[in-house]
Amino acid sequence: MWPFTDEQSFWAWAADPDAVLMEQDEDVLLHDPVGLPLLLDAAGDADCPKQRYCATVLHDYSRRIVGWKVSQEYSALKAVASQASSSRDPWVRWWSVYVSRLFSYVTDVRQVNRAEAEQMAIDLLTGPAENLTIQIAPGEKHWQCSEFGSYPRYLYINRRTGEYRMTCPHPLSREELRGPHRQS
Repeated sequence: MWPFTDEQSFWAWAADPDAVLMEQDEDVLLHDPVGLPLLLDAAGDADCPKQRYCATVLHDYSRRIVGWKVSQEYSALKAVASQASSSRDPWVRWWSVYVSRLFSYVTDVRQVNRAEAEQMAIDLLTGPAENLTIQIAPGEKHWQCSEFGSYPRYLYINRRTGEYRMTCPHPLSREELRGPHRQS
C-alpha cells in the first residue's frame, strides 16, 4: 500500500534527504502502482535530493512486476514508461527502453541463445553479469540463470520459445522443469 496520503506528502518526503519511511525495506513500501508516476517524476528531477533513490526503486519495481509476471500492474507500468519516453532526462528515457525490453520477454516468442539469456538474466534478476551464472539446465530445454547472494534467485528460460519462470530461493528440480505430465 502506497505510504503517502497525497502528492504533497510524497514531495515533502522526497525533498528531505533525511526523511525515512522505514529503517528496513523502505523501498518495498514504494512498490505500488499508484506511486509510479511520482517515482518517475522524482527520478527525472535533478533538484530532488532522492532522485537516484527513486530511480533505483523504480528500476527494481519494474523488474519485479515483469519478472514475477504481476500482470495486474502491467497497464500502470506501461503507461508510465510511455510517458517516460519523451523525458529530457537521459536515465528516464533509458528506463522507458528498459521497460519495453522487459515486456518483450513476456510477449515475444523466439529462440534464445546464450547472449540473449544473459541479457534477460541481467534485466530480470538484479545483475550485473559478473554475479550471474548461466548454464543449460538438466534436460537441456532451458537456460538456468542463477544469482546468488542473500536472496538467491533462479531464472529458467525455455531455449526454444523464450518463455521464462523465476524461482526463489531454490532451483527447480528436474521434474519441475519438465512441467505437468500430459494425459493421453
